[in-house]
Amino acid sequence: MQVSLYTLMLFLVAGLAAIVMFVRIGAERHAATSYLASALLFGGVATWLFDAGGDGPWTRAALYIIDPLVIWGVVQAIRLALGGEHSPPWMLRLLFAAIAASLGLLLLGASIRVEYLPAITAQVIVYLDGIRFLCRAKPGRIRTGLLVSMGVMTLTALVRLPFFPTLLDAGRAYPLFDADWLQGFLLVTTSFAVPAVTGFIIAAVIQRQLGIYRHQSQHDELTGLLTRRAFSDNVRDHQPGFGAIVLTDIDFFKAVNDRHGHGVGDDVIRLFAELLNAAAPVAGRFGGEEFAIALPGYSLARAAEVAESLRAAFAAVRHSSFAPDQRLSASFGVAPYFRRRPLDTSYAEADRALYRAKNMGRNAVCIFGTNEFERGAAQKTA
Repeated sequence: MQVSLYTLMLFLVAGLAAIVMFVRIGAERHAATSYLASALLFGGVATWLFDAGGDGPWTRAALYIIDPLVIWGVVQAIRLALGGEHSPPWMLRLLFAAIAASLGLLLLGASIRVEYLPAITAQVIVYLDGIRFLCRAKPGRIRTGLLVSMGVMTLTALVRLPFFPTLLDAGRAYPLFDADWLQGFLLVTTSFAVPAVTGFIIAAVIQRQLGIYRHQSQHDELTGLLTRRAFSDNVRDHQPGFGAIVLTDIDFFKAVNDRHGHGVGDDVIRLFAELLNAAAPVAGRFGGEEFAIALPGYSLARAAEVAESLRAAFAAVRHSSFAPDQRLSASFGVAPYFRRRPLDTSYAEADRALYRAKNMGRNAVCIFGTNEFERGAAQKTA
């Protein structure tokens, strides 16, 4: 049994559409996979029309609508998969205007050599928009693969542009032109380019989704600050490999929650987190109302100055739910860190200093090692 290239292409597109739908379910319905799945499904319809739809006006009208929209969907999928935005609205308006122009020419009985030009030319413009976006996208293997694959598809579209009518009317538009080689060329190049583009878009979606999961695992949902583990990893990777750790705790935070509710409590935590994030290159939330910042390269005295400015800034914060005489405050403990010893030791020292600040009445900054008990503890751990 002989199977045509169009039939093989139809099966290929259908298979790719099924794969994309499967990925779409697993990738939290990423918009890029929705565009890609739609483009593949409509592309399958267009392939069937080329193979079995004949050259009647209804077939041509359907192709003038479907073909440009397929490419539009592919380009939007590429843009969104790589973190970009949709094509500008004027381009979609241009696409619909070109489709309407081709349909109008079809209704007016224009020659097939004329009626297809608006729709197919607009399709090439959309291809070029995709190439332009990829040229400006962040370099990487996926971007390079998409650029090469889309380049092949764009070249195929440019080759097809002047000879498109021969694919619809079995060569009657250009009697001296043999369309068999063109059909074979288009099907072969498309059969390589379409799976490549599909694969790279799926890879980009998965890579982006993994990045989202990684970010969620490393950052506190309420404040956006680093979690304790991510904070520690970040401090170890920062240069220089020494500096100061500041642990801090919002004073009487439970009273804020009890008096005003958790919504106001969350507002207070976010306000404090914003101050910390603006003051230090590394900031984290260790849980509840406990936070930490790292100041690479800072001396203890300089780090204490930063902590004091944060204490004063937080004391000046007001919330609309608070009474005029209600004030916020935080306590701070400062300790050194360096790579020759575990970071947990620095955390323990900063925690001792923080505990002393609370015992002093809260709303204070204490440096580890500035009293006899802490100096003795430091000598034991050295």
